[in-house]
Amino acid sequence: MESQQSFGADQDAQATNIILNPGHAFGTGEHASTKLCLSFLHGCITGGEYILDYGTGSGILAIAALKFGASLAVGVDIDAEAIASAYQNAALNNIGPDRIQLQLIASENTLSSTGDGTSEVVKGENTSEIQTVTDKDKYDVVIANILLNPLLDNAEKIISCAKLGAIVALSGILSKQVHQIIKRYSPFLEGIEVCKMDDWACVSGRKSRNLDAC
Repeated sequence: MESQQSFGADQDAQATNIILNPGHAFGTGEHASTKLCLSFLHGCITGGEYILDYGTGSGILAIAALKFGASLAVGVDIDAEAIASAYQNAALNNIGPDRIQLQLIASENTLSSTGDGTSEVVKGENTSEIQTVTDKDKYDVVIANILLNPLLDNAEKIISCAKLGAIVALSGILSKQVHQIIKRYSPFLEGIEVCKMDDWACVSGRKSRNLDAC
């Protein structure tokens, strides 16, 4: 079933509209953590950015970032069905492969709240590392709307994909879990801010130093 999500003031004629058919993939735009991420992207995208959506699910955040003005979005997930769903949703929103790249990656940890379904056709498959979009594989914005444990376990991988000074946002966590995320990411981020909605939170900051793995 297709649904149309509107994001903007009072959902008026100037709102950003996103058409979604999430299937079994996570991300319909209704969950508080997704709303927090959409609001974050709306506020930080000024135009021309390269964005990484880590645990893309339905692709809603990558698609929204492009509609807000980003130049290129890369979405990664461990679920082939999510990648297939994200490609379908990109097509529904008239976004082609020149602006969005979707990759299937292998991980011991869950990236998104999806099932174990598979797809016969998965474009951009890469089961080892996130493919590069620039010569040093750096992004202007990295967003991960997943779960607490994957955010903790994959912190260095998430941070290593951001260029120095890039904005990093982490969500899919409960308000009571914020202190764990701040403790884990504070060595890498400066100017950390926390936004909350209901019992959910989004933690964001700017990458303050490079890692040895970069």
